[in-house]
Amino acid sequence: MTRFTLPFVLIAAVSMSTPIAAQTNESQPNAPSTTVQCNHDDGRHASHCTRSREERRRIAAETRMLENRAKRDRAQTRMINAQRELAHEEQQRVQAERHAILSEAKQREWDHRRANVSLDNLSMNLGRYHTVVLTSVTGVDTKHTVAQAHQILSQNNLLEFVNPLKIKRKFRTHKRLKTDFTQQSGVLQASLHREVLNEYGRFVRLVVRNHMGKIVYDARYENVHFGEMLAPLQGMASL
Repeated sequence: MTRFTLPFVLIAAVSMSTPIAAQTNESQPNAPSTTVQCNHDDGRHASHCTRSREERRRIAAETRMLENRAKRDRAQTRMINAQRELAHEEQQRVQAERHAILSEAKQREWDHRRANVSLDNLSMNLGRYHTVVLTSVTGVDTKHTVAQAHQILSQNNLLEFVNPLKIKRKFRTHKRLKTDFTQQSGVLQASLHREVLNEYGRFVRLVVRNHMGKIVYDARYENVHFGEMLAPLQGMASL
């Protein structure tokens, strides 16, 4: 009885141990993964992996190229800004030197102011008049001349200032005057002519007539301010 039982026991043991060993082998951590890798023998997957590597290399190369280009652009921008700053500083220096030269030259001219009054029958008789009419402004920069005359003669003046000229309408006081307005007693007629002497020098001739057209004041000024030139029409002495 014992002789026949032992073989059956061995067969049963072998049949029971086979699936356990297989299960143990499959659960081992070092077993090969079933996931498809780039070194798989399948040609389709290998081609895909090759393209992926080439794409990454291409992107990396383009990135480096863009970074290098950005660095060059930043360097060029810094250089341009530095050049502009130097140019601006040089321009300021030149302007400062030019301003100093001009100021010195102008000062030399204005230090030699002259007033040549050839006729003055007005200063001592200004009380006889009540109105001064600006009848003529000629020469260079007539708008500036009109503006100066208006500013000086229309403020705190014994005489009423009348300006019908269209040279600078902002300072025109009357659009129209009566035909015989300037022929009325007590009305003065003033004319100004301004010319250039040199780069910095100017002269102005002031002629004032009475209501009959007779000259009562005639003067030529060189490098004199308008306030001083028009002083006789304000009851003040000129140079």
